[in-house]
Amino acid sequence: MTPKNSAAVELGRRGGKARARKLTPEERREAARKAVEARWAKHRKLAVEISEGTSNLLRIAKANDRKAAKARSD
Repeated sequence: MTPKNSAAVELGRRGGKARARKLTPEERREAARKAVEARWAKHRKLAVEISEGTSNLLRIAKANDRKAAKARSD
């Protein structure tokens, strides 16, 4: 692993805070809102995937139950 330039590391630490100080309250609010929306979008996507997966599993289970019932009746 290559050693990091300590001056660059220090500038990187100050970067976000310096940028935030330059933004107006409205701009900071907008940036925060976008960040929240991005986080919740991930949660919504995961919820949809779980829901679809559960629906598919239930559909398969019902089909298997029908096959089993038909095999018992034959």
